[in-house]
Amino acid sequence: MSLPFKEVLVESNLKYDRVIREFSKDLSSEDLNWHRDKEDRLVEVKSGHEWYIQFENELPFIMSEGLEFRIPKYTWHRIINKNRTNLVIEVRKYKWQDLNNI
Repeated sequence: MSLPFKEVLVESNLKYDRVIREFSKDLSSEDLNWHRDKEDRLVEVKSGHEWYIQFENELPFIMSEGLEFRIPKYTWHRIINKNRTNLVIEVRKYKWQDLNNI
């Protein structure tokens, strides 16, 4: 399965892996599927306009630059591109700790 982003590992330690992800402005809705992750995540939006995140049974909300949000492991979610700009996010993928203790 091909992932809809480019990813660069920035830091790896015992607690988490920190990566930078870039999503292309040309991604379609079909490319951005509902999914769940195997680990807790902390996400910070670095750049991009009119991108949204949606969690299961919730309305989407805009991912503005500087916004940080948590994605608990095994939580259904997806991103939505409304404006056709690239999106760059920093993701901390936690290895041993849950998000309640960050």
